[in-house]
Amino acid sequence: MEERLEAGVVTGRSGTELAPKSHITRAEVAAIVQRLLQKSDLI
Repeated sequence: MEERLEAGVVTGRSGTELAPKSHITRAEVAAIVQRLLQKSDLI
């Protein structure tokens, strides 16, 4: 998981917490997808 964190695609709820068992909002999903596409040079 550390490689993905270092890539900056998933940032978590705060600077130190990912909260993997909590629900995710549409806005959080949209932000993750946007960062993933940007890191992949697709947008």
